[in-house]
Amino acid sequence: MLSSLQGCNGFLQLVDHQKNEKSNTTKKSKSKDAAVTHAVAERKRRERINSHLHTLKKLFPYLPKKDKPRVLTEAVTQLKELRKNVAQQLELSSLFIPSENDVVIINYCDNINEERTVIATICCEDRPSLNRDLSSAIRSVQGRVIKAEMATVGGRTKAELVVVLGKANGGEKDVGQLKRALKAVVEKRALGFGSNVMLGRRFG
Repeated sequence: MLSSLQGCNGFLQLVDHQKNEKSNTTKKSKSKDAAVTHAVAERKRRERINSHLHTLKKLFPYLPKKDKPRVLTEAVTQLKELRKNVAQQLELSSLFIPSENDVVIINYCDNINEERTVIATICCEDRPSLNRDLSSAIRSVQGRVIKAEMATVGGRTKAELVVVLGKANGGEKDVGQLKRALKAVVEKRALGFGSNVMLGRRFG
């Protein structure tokens, strides 16, 4: 009986050993497959990076071919300079297009019939109620628009409005109220005003 039990125990140990070996083999196989997949992905990533670097090197042939950090630095510098030049050209050009930033600018112009007249330039995100909101803001300071020019590009709108505010001796108060009212229109989303609110009065 004892001999039989010992034989049975030995058999069970052998089965457990074989299971462990099989499990270890499976784990090693999965680890190997994962390592191969990772290596392939890493190789493709390096190939893409080298391909883009090769393209950049063609733009800067005067740089050492193997100096990758310097190539990247030069590329960033050139892009910043290009963006700066484009912005300057847009400012100097006569193209009437919206800027990337929200803007409210009030410039004085020649008074018309002894009435204080200003040119209001606004740049902001376009929205269906923009024209109505601008009109409400101007009326809230007893102003009226006698000339308007607007352009919308890429979801941004630029408006240039010639606004008559009243008598020329009205002082700076009316101009300040107009600027605050128009600024409220530009910032309408952030401030959460409804379209029926008299924006100029709220800010004035």
